[in-house]
Amino acid sequence: MTIEVSSLFYSFGEKEVLKDVSFDVSKGEFLGLMGPNGSGKTTLLRCMMNFLPAPSGAVSVDGSPVSSFSPIDLAQTFAVVPQSSSTDFLFSAYDIVMMGRMPHRKNKFAGPTREDAAVVKTAMQRTNTWRFATRPFFGLSGGERQRVVVARAIAQHPKALLLDEPTVYLDISGQLEIMDLIKSLNKEEGMTVVAVLHDVNLAARYCDRIALLSGGRLASIGTPAEVLNPETLQSVYGVDVIVRRDPFTNSIYVVPHSLAIAAVTHGSRVHLICGGGTGGLPMKALVDHGYSVSTGVLNVLDSDFENAKDIHIATVAEMPFAPVSEQAHGENLRLIKESNAVVVTPFPVGPGNMKNLEAALFAVKAGKPVYLISRDPNVSIDFVGGKADASIKELVDSGAVVVKDMDDLMSRLPRGGAG
Repeated sequence: MTIEVSSLFYSFGEKEVLKDVSFDVSKGEFLGLMGPNGSGKTTLLRCMMNFLPAPSGAVSVDGSPVSSFSPIDLAQTFAVVPQSSSTDFLFSAYDIVMMGRMPHRKNKFAGPTREDAAVVKTAMQRTNTWRFATRPFFGLSGGERQRVVVARAIAQHPKALLLDEPTVYLDISGQLEIMDLIKSLNKEEGMTVVAVLHDVNLAARYCDRIALLSGGRLASIGTPAEVLNPETLQSVYGVDVIVRRDPFTNSIYVVPHSLAIAAVTHGSRVHLICGGGTGGLPMKALVDHGYSVSTGVLNVLDSDFENAKDIHIATVAEMPFAPVSEQAHGENLRLIKESNAVVVTPFPVGPGNMKNLEAALFAVKAGKPVYLISRDPNVSIDFVGGKADASIKELVDSGAVVVKDMDDLMSRLPRGGAG
């Protein structure tokens, strides 16, 4: 079964909510619908299920417009899990799930069959709801009701499952339980799934593809790695993020960094000599205070190399685990010459990166303001038999200033003008 959305427009009165949205969903695919609040996700899902009547031919299943489907055809094609469900009637949880069997009864006035009862019990066991099958639906918690509605959708035996924020009322264990269940239906039984999701990390972990909406338009569609990148998420959500890959699940995950509020730059450039994770906080603080920042030399795979890449800082890079080459050292000196000041963090010093301290000494002897961020006296950073400690002493004796923390550093750094 293929679901096709073609040039879909939808308006509420004069307010245009969906604007020329087109994509296909293949049989057995798990597609996530994402986007900021008000981007049109729920409206799109409702058009797909024909709850909102889309223009003729804008939504079709295997070439047949959903607008031509009878209610029974729709119910046998799609099962729907809305954001929330409630009822004022004294239906039990079991009764609610049994409603999912209605599309499969030849006589709508006939009672449930043994097959219906077996299907309902299986669906409730799979969703961990059988234990409260006899309880009134309205007396369940929001998370329990959501599980019951998912069970009803499973009992319906649809070709496709359409879900509007299926984890909205669930705690973290419940979210993983429901998403694992939906994924198993998708992969083991070949059920097509289209789900509105807000949690980018759940979407990245479970979806085959993601359709990202912005302002009613399709901003991007593709695999999680293709869609959930820093540039796209910043443009759609206005948030800076870091994207990593989980070594256990191999899915990407997104860490929100900050709202994308541009710092007011003032023309001063600072070159940061760091490594081993000591540069992350200074990088962020310098950028937030309006400085243009560069770093070097950092080995690829060093955590500070990743920090610099995440916030788009120019970096002199060296091969992983390799000593600083003459070429990289020369590039480091060039960036120092172009800077207004140099900041040196208490990074671990070994034979491979001693040249970074040599670069700092070059800076102070060239008359550049050099600031050494104070280190914990109980933690040694010298792994070259005292040479690093001697170089740091020479830096201080030559005029480098030791600062105790970031506030102290910011109060001393120059502002304005090119170096």
